[in-house]
Amino acid sequence: MHYSLDQFQTFLAVVDHGGFAAAARELGRSQSTITYAIRALEEQTGLILFDRAHYRPQLTSAGKALLPRARRLVEDLQDFHAQASGFAQGVEAALTLVVNEFADMEQVIAALTVMHKSFPGVGVKLVRKSFGDDLEMVRQGQAQLGVVAGLGPMGNEIEAHFLGEGPLIAVAAPAHPLAQKQGALALEDVRGHMQIVWTREGALAGDPDFGVHALDAWHVTELDTKRRLLLAGIGWGSMPLHLVQQEIDQGKLVRLTIQSWEGSDRMPVFPAFVIRQRKAVQGPAARCLMQALMNATQEAQP
Repeated sequence: MHYSLDQFQTFLAVVDHGGFAAAARELGRSQSTITYAIRALEEQTGLILFDRAHYRPQLTSAGKALLPRARRLVEDLQDFHAQASGFAQGVEAALTLVVNEFADMEQVIAALTVMHKSFPGVGVKLVRKSFGDDLEMVRQGQAQLGVVAGLGPMGNEIEAHFLGEGPLIAVAAPAHPLAQKQGALALEDVRGHMQIVWTREGALAGDPDFGVHALDAWHVTELDTKRRLLLAGIGWGSMPLHLVQQEIDQGKLVRLTIQSWEGSDRMPVFPAFVIRQRKAVQGPAARCLMQALMNATQEAQP
């Protein structure tokens, strides 16, 4: 049986507007055309879809059962048309976004939400990577966009837009001995307590460890694992503020003040950038996402 989109649209118009005459006005057609379309649909299905014994036609039990499927068919065909039109205008079929694991995912998700509303047919692959690996994915063309931590030169082939800085803070569980001390902590205060250290996955045994101040340390390759160990009170360590702010507010972690860190009187901050290949052709969805990332970061600034 060959059904048409027009038949289903007419069926929905009669339901949504309460009758054949109202559907005709809504669709800009004659009432006889609407009646003919519904009758043809009923003949093809072998079912009576509307009870015409009332002032306004009412759905039969068969019509009620088929209504959700008719809506889904029309919506799917409309989505198909919108996506096909988008592709014809240069809209990407899919995007890959690489995000550094130190980045604030709340802002990334806010930007993705904006992009999805404008380009609902575009698929997204979201990849989390550590320092260097995030930049390399964009440089190799494996990701159209990246939210990276700028710890070194990116090269002239990369276009970068500054998103802001993410501070690191030292934290420990409330019952940890360091959390019990008053005032700023000297390096000798922390050396004797186990430190939980984030290490880039794939780091070599001889690679230098930065920010390690304790004599004993556990190394983990995932920030969430590090956060869980800190919550358990196993040790102390540094974390991006946005990843532990909720636990600090809830009293599950305590912020530590350390007098000196790597020769500085403050802990490091990580500048974040949204980047793309300068020579790559950027589609409308990628442009929308890039702008949304910059807007989301600006709105989050105090």
